[in-house]
Amino acid sequence: MFHGSIPADLRSIIYEHADSWPDTDLYVGCSGNFTIERTLHARPGEHRTIHGNDVQAYSSALGWWLAGRPLDYQLKEEHRDQLAWLEPYLTTPTHTLATLMLGTRFLQYVGRSGVYYERMVRATIGQFPTMHAKTVAKLEALTLRLGSYYCGDVRDYLRDVVPADAPVAMFPPFYCLAPDERLLTEDLRWVPCGELRPGDRLLAFDEYPPDGMRLRRWRRSVVTRSEPAVKECLRVHLADGTSIVCTADHPWLADQYDSKTSGGKRRWVRADQLLEKAPYVLRLLDTWEEARTYEAGWLAGMFDGEGSIHIGQASKLQLSQRPGPTADKVIDLLKRHGFDAGAKLRPSGVLGIEVAGGFPTILRALGTLRPERLISRLAALDIEQMSVRSRGNCRVRVVAVEPLGERPIQSITTTTGTYIGEGFAMHNTGDYESQFAAIDHYFDWPAPTYNELDEDGKEEIIAAVLDRPHWILGLHIARDELRPWLRGVVQTSNRGLPIYVYASSGPRRVVRPAQQVTPILMPKIGPNEDLGDRMAIHVLTGGQFSAIRSQFMSKTILPGSPLLACGVSVDGRIIGAFAYLPPKYDPSTAYLMSDFPVSWTRYRRLAKLIVMAAASREAQLLLQRSLSKRLTAWSTTAFTNNPNSAKYGRGIPGVKLQKRSEPAADGIHRYQLQYGGPLGGWTLDEALTEWKRRHGKDTR
Repeated sequence: MFHGSIPADLRSIIYEHADSWPDTDLYVGCSGNFTIERTLHARPGEHRTIHGNDVQAYSSALGWWLAGRPLDYQLKEEHRDQLAWLEPYLTTPTHTLATLMLGTRFLQYVGRSGVYYERMVRATIGQFPTMHAKTVAKLEALTLRLGSYYCGDVRDYLRDVVPADAPVAMFPPFYCLAPDERLLTEDLRWVPCGELRPGDRLLAFDEYPPDGMRLRRWRRSVVTRSEPAVKECLRVHLADGTSIVCTADHPWLADQYDSKTSGGKRRWVRADQLLEKAPYVLRLLDTWEEARTYEAGWLAGMFDGEGSIHIGQASKLQLSQRPGPTADKVIDLLKRHGFDAGAKLRPSGVLGIEVAGGFPTILRALGTLRPERLISRLAALDIEQMSVRSRGNCRVRVVAVEPLGERPIQSITTTTGTYIGEGFAMHNTGDYESQFAAIDHYFDWPAPTYNELDEDGKEEIIAAVLDRPHWILGLHIARDELRPWLRGVVQTSNRGLPIYVYASSGPRRVVRPAQQVTPILMPKIGPNEDLGDRMAIHVLTGGQFSAIRSQFMSKTILPGSPLLACGVSVDGRIIGAFAYLPPKYDPSTAYLMSDFPVSWTRYRRLAKLIVMAAASREAQLLLQRSLSKRLTAWSTTAFTNNPNSAKYGRGIPGVKLQKRSEPAADGIHRYQLQYGGPLGGWTLDEALTEWKRRHGKDTR
């Protein structure tokens, strides 16, 4: 019915401030999905009239309907024949709104060629009477109503419509960060998607194989929309050590099995369902950086002067040169830059030097060396004859999906519906805003005119809200000048983006998300007990790890979701815990995310024993079983005000300081230290014996 909701903690803050407002009408700006209106309406004893405002087609349809206004939404003339079957469902405001709501799901399939789209449209037409009737029933059961709805710029709304003394509530879409996921542009550069703008050209591929074909083809694509948003995000960890942050509903092109014959079985799978449905994602290309060395410039000049490119069944990037020192230098420098180069002597006596590896390698060579003539030549060639072939792809297994909470993202829409993100085949549908773009495309409606909201416009909105006796304003960024009015900081998930709630009056508080915890059914070592002689590790559930972590890990460390979490016990008593993430930097090196002892023992250096347990052969086997790959080392990061870590720095065999950075990236400590060591160099029994020899007599 409505998309999204306000968390319970934020809802209670709104309730508290509404109590201090006068008994008059309430006005909401930037209504979006009317979450504030729903919150105020659901408040016990609330009876005041609520007014809403927005500019989008979907929000305006909801707003006008909630205000009892007619909905002037008509199919555009050019789409009437195509969507004539919808006309009977546009007869009343309620029927029209139900149709628009359902349209956010099925209109993405209309007007697109291909068996898949045609099948989806046919299925929608067949099921539509039932779906429409159910949606109408849900609408008629709603009790929320608005006193009025203003479709227009919120600045005009605050200035011309809202009474000067009326309470105002607003959570405007102000975002402060741009994501750094890189997309491949048509000129072969990897550009952060936060820097892309409508009209920018990308390299992409078919959303589905064209009719009668088994494989997708390469395509050129154009960015049609690029907007910031804040959504629930995940970090997808891959077996090759790559990790990519994306939204939970972000579709990846994936296979269920790592099979050479699965090209026809590939499907689009949401990020939060990859592990369950299709854990092998498709890498189309390796990423690259432009080589800015003298040697790279020399190679680019050689290719621009003597090179050629051919696209087809046997794609080639080559240059011609007579045998001798120059040809030898070309081959040597190509190999130094990571390219296989073959040379063949032609009947003319000229040596043909070719970059081996097919179309993906040709793109990498052009993008790395940047011979501008050949890049321009590529732009004129028909790449759409090229299939996205299995031999040029690499299936990479998803090993973990880590929830991150709310994060800023850049919502991208392209003409193909696809793009190449960090080398992987990705889809731009599934994001919240693109669901509603189809309403503008297929329907005429009384859309308002308004200026784009730039930084000055945002400041104007904030100033207009503050210039009132009663208001509440939620922002995703802290504003120092608003500190006197800060009433709450709400974090909807452990790693979620905080919402800073400013208001004209009311109590102050900080609300953090509650963790789901499960007790560990094993006693912990007592403060005066001696360690026994048999150490073991126990795989923990997420709730069990959260429980012990919340008790004993430093409160300055943000919690995360591990690949593997284990409790460490000696003679049946828990002495600590550790947790691993998949490899971050080296494919054979697991990342030790957390390691800590219980805090009430008599041993000063018990933390070292937890690290030794985490590096044991038993821990190595559990990790390798989780990842189905060989791991030989571990690494971790320590934040401290000292140049060395007391926990990792001494007394653990094989552990070395790998890197020291100053200042630390957490903004709190002076040093950031990278430590690492061998994995599987000892058993748990050997670790306990060695720790007792070195540290067992140290007590508090």
